[in-house]
Amino acid sequence: MIRTILVNAALLLGLAAASSGCSRAQVVCDLICECEHCSDENEVQTCGQFATQEDVADAYDCGDAWTTYTLCIEEQGTCDEKKAQFSTVKDNNDLCDADRDALQSCIDAASAHGGIRF
Repeated sequence: MIRTILVNAALLLGLAAASSGCSRAQVVCDLICECEHCSDENEVQTCGQFATQEDVADAYDCGDAWTTYTLCIEEQGTCDEKKAQFSTVKDNNDLCDADRDALQSCIDAASAHGGIRF
C-alpha cells in the first residue's frame, strides 16, 4: 500500500513538472510509454531516466547534442504495436547511434572524469 502511494505521488509530481513545461525528456518518455503501455511505475522509471540524462547533458553544456539525440528518437523511432515496443533500430542498425555518440562525446569532453555512459 505504501509503495502504491509513493509511486502515485512520484507520478503526480512528474506530471506536474511536465505540465509546467514539456521537456525533451518528457516528449521521449511519452512516445515510449504510449507505445509500450507503461504501468505507472514503469512510466515514473522511464521518465526519470530520461530526465536524469537531460539534467546531465545540461550540466555539461551539451543541451544542443541532447536535443539532436532526442529529436532523432522522436523522428526515427517507431512503435511495433503488436509487440508494444518502441525502437530506433531498423535493419539491425540503430538510427540514433551517431547522435547518442555525439552526446556522449560532448559530455566526455566537458567532464574531468571522462563523463558517464548512457
